Amino acid sequence: MSAWLTTFLGQSRFFIEMTVLGLLYSLPLEKRDRFPLRFGLGTLTGIVVLKLMPINVAITFAGGLLLTAGLVILCRRIPFQDGLYCAACAYATQHFAYAASDVLYRLVGWPFSGPEGIEPMLLVQSAVIYAAFYWLFARHLAQGGRYRVDVRRSILSTAMLLAVVLILSYATTSAYDSYGGDELYIICRLYAMFACVFFLGMQVSQVRQSQLQERLAFERQLARQQREQYELSRETIDLINRKCHDLKHQVAALRTCVPEDRREEYLTELDRCVRIYDSTLKTGSDVLDTVLTEKSLYCEAHQIALTCIADGARLAFLDPVDIYTIFGNALDNAIESVSRVDDPEKRVAAVSVTARSGLLVFQFENYYEGTLTFDGDFPQTTKKQDGEHGFGLRSIQYAVEKYGGSMTVHPEGNLFLLRMSIPIPA
Repeated sequence: MSAWLTTFLGQSRFFIEMTVLGLLYSLPLEKRDRFPLRFGLGTLTGIVVLKLMPINVAITFAGGLLLTAGLVILCRRIPFQDGLYCAACAYATQHFAYAASDVLYRLVGWPFSGPEGIEPMLLVQSAVIYAAFYWLFARHLAQGGRYRVDVRRSILSTAMLLAVVLILSYATTSAYDSYGGDELYIICRLYAMFACVFFLGMQVSQVRQSQLQERLAFERQLARQQREQYELSRETIDLINRKCHDLKHQVAALRTCVPEDRREEYLTELDRCVRIYDSTLKTGSDVLDTVLTEKSLYCEAHQIALTCIADGARLAFLDPVDIYTIFGNALDNAIESVSRVDDPEKRVAAVSVTARSGLLVFQFENYYEGTLTFDGDFPQTTKKQDGEHGFGLRSIQYAVEKYGGSMTVHPEGNLFLLRMSIPIPA
């Protein structure tokens, strides 16, 4: 190996390690288009920029951290602060591996070294540590292509981590150069390793806490839906009782006192009353049939047209609770929206479930009136913000992302489109 290449790798080692770890920690995030080209050009640009910087430990560290964040942002669909967060997590892993190799070298030494000072055991150890940290930490930090932590809340802990490990690194190096003694040096390195693991462990803990909070909000929403379901069931029973009562009197009238010239009119009304029982749908999924029957009975009572084209058998791999969550929330939102539409011809909600190219695609369409205000990716709820409303679309997204799917909202004119796609298991 040439001396130039050896020197180049030595000077660029920190950035190369950070690049590998940045890629590792960004694996669960959503890719941008032309990812390989972006990654290759970004890495090459970072190495060139780093080579043009003055040779200084602080500059190399800050430059490597910022360049890694920029590379992640270039390759993944995330905001700037998420890129910095990814780079900080990558640095925590890099510093742990660096400190671990230093400790092992001073305790046992390396079994062998390769040509030009390259140490194969160092590469093996780094690979093992990177794989372990991905399994323990990196894969838990993101879900659905996004980080599940509150990055803004993590800024303070990130700054504290960087301060601790940098101060310890400088202090141990200075003390060793001045006084020698491996004991204090090893203890400080071990403490820095503990700080790195503690930081990443706290991030995973925050993710789990966030998931528990979402689960609590989801359960509160389900409790609210159960209360609403009771009211809906009561209204449905009242509707059926009224229809049965009307049927009884209309049949009696047909038998006794209806003239032949009006009998057709009564038969037409009788047929309209009987058609309410056609609201019981058969799609191939008992759960979907139940949800659609409930909603169609409500729509019949409130002059709303509900249409559905669905192959319910395709839903067999979904949990029944998730089916109820997706269709119940989506239909509730659609029905609530069209209820405020004045034009009777536009009081329509449509549902379709189709399989395309290995994906199960759900689409919900309905008209709406007024202006939609978005809060991030979701329209703001029109209900009172009492802590129980506004979770419908988030609950749907949570259920869809459990299966590696995605959800999009498309308002087009006065038509509201909600689309979801979930990979169909082989």
